[in-house]
Amino acid sequence: MFISTGSSDTSVKSFKILLVAPKGKKDSKSNQKPLFHMALGVLVSITPPEHKIDIIDEHFGDTVDYDADYDLVGITARTIDATRAYEIADNFRKKGKTVILGGIHTSFNPDEASQHADTIVCGEAENMWGTILNDLENHRLKPYYNAKDFPPVKEIVPLDYKRIAKASLREKVDTTKSIPIYITRGCPYNCSFCVTPNFTGKLYRRQKPEDLKAQIEDAKEAFFKKNGTSSKPWFMLCDENLGINKKRLWQALDMIKECNIMFSVFLSMNFLEDEETVKKLVDAGCFMALVGIESIKQSNLEAYNKSHVNTPEKIIEIIDHCRKAGLNVQGNFLINPSLDNYDDMNDLVDFISRNNIFMPIMQIITPYPGTSMYKEYKEKGLITDEDWEKYNAINVVIRSPHYNSVEFQYRFMQTYYKAYSWKNIINRITHNPHPLMGFVTSFAFRKNLHELLETFESEHGLKRSNKLNLY
Repeated sequence: MFISTGSSDTSVKSFKILLVAPKGKKDSKSNQKPLFHMALGVLVSITPPEHKIDIIDEHFGDTVDYDADYDLVGITARTIDATRAYEIADNFRKKGKTVILGGIHTSFNPDEASQHADTIVCGEAENMWGTILNDLENHRLKPYYNAKDFPPVKEIVPLDYKRIAKASLREKVDTTKSIPIYITRGCPYNCSFCVTPNFTGKLYRRQKPEDLKAQIEDAKEAFFKKNGTSSKPWFMLCDENLGINKKRLWQALDMIKECNIMFSVFLSMNFLEDEETVKKLVDAGCFMALVGIESIKQSNLEAYNKSHVNTPEKIIEIIDHCRKAGLNVQGNFLINPSLDNYDDMNDLVDFISRNNIFMPIMQIITPYPGTSMYKEYKEKGLITDEDWEKYNAINVVIRSPHYNSVEFQYRFMQTYYKAYSWKNIINRITHNPHPLMGFVTSFAFRKNLHELLETFESEHGLKRSNKLNLY
């Protein structure tokens, strides 16, 4: 899949390359992080073997050595990581290193990012990377590369898990850590808060079954360490939306079933209406489907271009039949300071509690650069803060017509914490499949929320909540 560097020199130049996944200072401590950053995994997999690659991932506590000898430093950045990415890039450039910045945030903020790098890469890198290395070798590296100037990425690059393992500092893991993999890329939908349509695009691509099966086996060998409780590794399917075509979804699940793994997946709610699809998911080893429920208010769903989603009553029905089939449905919900009030927050937690929604995720709506929401909110003057460190879906960065931003965020954090009261946790683990996993993950969520709430109270001089009694 690698595009040849095409060097005219008969001798092959070997580069020492560092790839960095920075961690923003306010990034979440969630235990649901994959074992490596997928964008970096792709770059490792398409780089010719003569080049030596190291991966530094700050999400796992890796330390950046600015004095190390590298020919090229590549840094990927999400919005929450952007400030830290720029800091790392500036430090390497002070040491005379050649720095490339890419990733989602860079792609939609190239002018900003260009102040911190020798080269900016916008969009998917698969069909650019060969040209970039060729230009580096011939001392003609350009300041800007855009995927739109190259052929579209029509296939998914098979990941070289053995090389990724060698490049990273990760040790083999048990079932408590997830190994990431793609089955598909792209999403045809236009949710206003989602960056996928403008970055990965609407072109929906699928892995070849034989490639996918081989990758799963290679990933097991490279990363999985059996323990006494389970012989099955946990894979995180990083697809933007696995369920687009039911027939092809079934084919993929039938193949995964043969691989003897367990996995979590992002999936559209409408695919879970079909009982046969749910059965195939469970039989294939899926223990959790993350679903973007977003809101239980129809008016909000219409604002997010998700009015096609089912009503709250239908959602409850779907979650219930998934639960009975042995599948956990993890709900993702959005709180919008411009659309929701405190009663709406309380109603949502009541809905989550009454229906024992598995490991619920609540987020404050955040208009990330590259989304249609960002463009709309920017034009309307609704964005009040562009400190990228705050773009972690916990901070208020848009205008609220009725509430002070600190007050609204504080109420949100207290309400979110209520969703993880001991009472709610116990009810959830007794009503959902995989109770042990439910307890471990819920405890981790509660601990993280507790720390966030205490930090917020300290930073803003607020009276400490009695967190044991937030029900």
